[in-house]
Amino acid sequence: MIAARDYRPIPKSSRLKKSRRASPTYSLVNSRKIAKMSSNQDKVYYYLQFLLFINKVSATFAFFLVTLTLGVYGWTVRVPSLWSQEFRKLTKLQQEERYLVGANEVLKHQLAQQAEKPEVGLTQLHPKDLIFLPDVKVVPLSVTDATISNQGTPWVAEAPIAY
Repeated sequence: MIAARDYRPIPKSSRLKKSRRASPTYSLVNSRKIAKMSSNQDKVYYYLQFLLFINKVSATFAFFLVTLTLGVYGWTVRVPSLWSQEFRKLTKLQQEERYLVGANEVLKHQLAQQAEKPEVGLTQLHPKDLIFLPDVKVVPLSVTDATISNQGTPWVAEAPIAY
C-alpha cells in the first residue's frame, strides 16, 4: 500500500483524453512508479457477455430438456405401470365374480335338493293348481297435435315421484 507521503498526482500531460476507449488500468511496478498495463477490456467484456448469453441459453435449454425427459418418462414408464396395476385389480375382480357366480349356483343347487325332500313340507306344482289370465287386448293410444306440440317442453311432476 502506498503511504500518503509517497502520493504524487499523475501529470496532466500523461492523462488520457476522453474517448470511447475504456480507462487504462494501472499497477504498481515499485513503490514510487506507476506503469500502464496493456489491456483489452473491450474485447474481454464482449467475450464475457457472449459467454454469459451462452450460459443462459444452455441453462434454459437444459431445463426444457429435463422437463421433456420427465414427461416422456411419465408417458412411457409410469403410465403403463399404473395401467398394469389397474389391470391386475380388474383380473382379481373378475376372479372374485366367477367365484361368487359359482357359489350362487351351489346355493341354488342345495336349495333345490332341500326342496325335493318331503320333510321340508313343500308341495310340487300340478297343472290344475295353475291360474291362467285371459289375454288382454291392448289399444294403442292415438297421437294428437297437443302431445306433438308439447314435446319441446320438459315434464315437471306436481308431486314427488318417489319417497
